Amino acid sequence: MAVKVPGYPLKGNMGDAGAQGPAGPMGLPGAKGDTGPAGPVGPAGPQGPKGDTGATGATGATGQKGDTGAQGIQGVKGDTGATGTQGVKGDTGATGPAGQQGVKGDTGATGAKGDIGFTGATGPTGATGSKGDTGAAGATGAAGPQGAPGVAGSNAAATPLGSSPGTALGTAAAGTSSNAAREDHVHPLPSGRLQLIGTVTVTETTLISLALGMKRMALTLTGVTTADSLVFVPTGVPTAGCEAVNVYASGTNQVTVAYFVPALGVGATYSIPIRVYRIT
Repeated sequence: MAVKVPGYPLKGNMGDAGAQGPAGPMGLPGAKGDTGPAGPVGPAGPQGPKGDTGATGATGATGQKGDTGAQGIQGVKGDTGATGTQGVKGDTGATGPAGQQGVKGDTGATGAKGDIGFTGATGPTGATGSKGDTGAAGATGAAGPQGAPGVAGSNAAATPLGSSPGTALGTAAAGTSSNAAREDHVHPLPSGRLQLIGTVTVTETTLISLALGMKRMALTLTGVTTADSLVFVPTGVPTAGCEAVNVYASGTNQVTVAYFVPALGVGATYSIPIRVYRIT
């Protein structure tokens, strides 16, 4: 139903829609809308040609050191470079631990014999030797004048003289015999004693001496027999480096002395004085 509005003609009911009229002219562009969401990434296009190399950029910060690579094959040894200037001597390092003792080296050659030293002081006097054998009886002297008569004696019998050989020296004892000893009686010498025969000196002067080991020298000594057992003692200081070792009877009135001298001697003179005893 139509409604009457004062001042306006009466409007009827809406009729059917008419045909669409022609499109009007394009209006002015509206304001730019908000950017829509990004669409899906399209497929990659073909690679274009390589462009020109750009300017070198600033050097970047050094990166962390990488792991050491496998050792490469050793290259050919280069020529030895010139010797550089010697550097300043460094401080002496601490002493290291002592090493093991090395193998003992060979014994060196004996040095030349030194000058003969001063003669030492005379040693103490040795023990007194045993009493020597009784000498031969001398010629009977002229008869002396007759003496004055003696005092009359008693009628007692004279003491008988002993006829047995004297006993060897031993433990002191008063004895039990009632016989008197004859004035020329002799006691046997005790066994195991030392009887002095004499002294000898081993001496020699050499131009060049090269002696290794023991040397021996035969010397004359009156009174020695081949059956004697001998010993010796030094009677003075032997030459430095010299030493007597033993002595033995090597013949009638002859002894042989074994001794050592320095292994090397040039113009050397040595002397070894000894006193020789017989063991009875």
